[in-house]
Amino acid sequence: SAVRVIRMMRLIRLLRMARLVRGIGQLRILIISIVNSVKSLTWTCLLVTLMVYTFSIYVTQTVTDRRGSMLKDNPSYIILDQYYGSLGSTMLSLFMAVTGGVDWAVLCDPLMTTISPLMGILFALYVAFIVFAMLNVVTGVFVQSVLKSQATDRELFMVSNARELFASLEGGVTDAMSWPVFESKLDAPQMVAFLQAIDVDRSEARGVFALLDLDGSGEITVDEFLNGALRLRGSAKALDVALLLQQVRQVHCLLADMSGS
Repeated sequence: SAVRVIRMMRLIRLLRMARLVRGIGQLRILIISIVNSVKSLTWTCLLVTLMVYTFSIYVTQTVTDRRGSMLKDNPSYIILDQYYGSLGSTMLSLFMAVTGGVDWAVLCDPLMTTISPLMGILFALYVAFIVFAMLNVVTGVFVQSVLKSQATDRELFMVSNARELFASLEGGVTDAMSWPVFESKLDAPQMVAFLQAIDVDRSEARGVFALLDLDGSGEITVDEFLNGALRLRGSAKALDVALLLQQVRQVHCLLADMSGS
């Protein structure tokens, strides 16, 4: 029917959009980072709600006791009832104080003039703790989550490129790649992305091939390509440095034995 055809066309359009998002690196990273930050966002909202709720209980109780001795037509009574008339309104007022909904001086002034100047100190400490301590820590957690998502996405993208590169060979992903074949693939988009990921110019491709050829056979398999690509990307790890030092000691001991014999 016509309705089914329209639905299929919409599905095809969505698939094209998904491929477009996959092709745009920065957009893909943003979407993945936002999705991976949902868990952190949930815990952040819960923590902020807990802090606001705790402080709201004290403020609401203090304001309620003070309002009991005031006339209802008193302007201060009206302001206190507007912002701190119930636990819900107090929580909303305190949340707006740290998110820019209402200037916190407007919310703090009735407490200082009507109840006690100490309320202003407590209010300032509350705002300082939320803004300077909690939100900064939360920002750091989000940044760390984004960086981790970006690194994971780059690794997955590199793996996908490597499989596509080896899939283009005659033997598929199970085939090995010699240096002439490797050199002929330097202009392929997957190889260009690989060299950019490890920050290497194409003029140094011969040295990269030698590093990827772990067994010295003159050919690299897809496993050697992936393992070498993940090691070459980024700075050296502590394990890589330790392995290098161990190999240097072994060579030194071997040379010492040869010179002594």
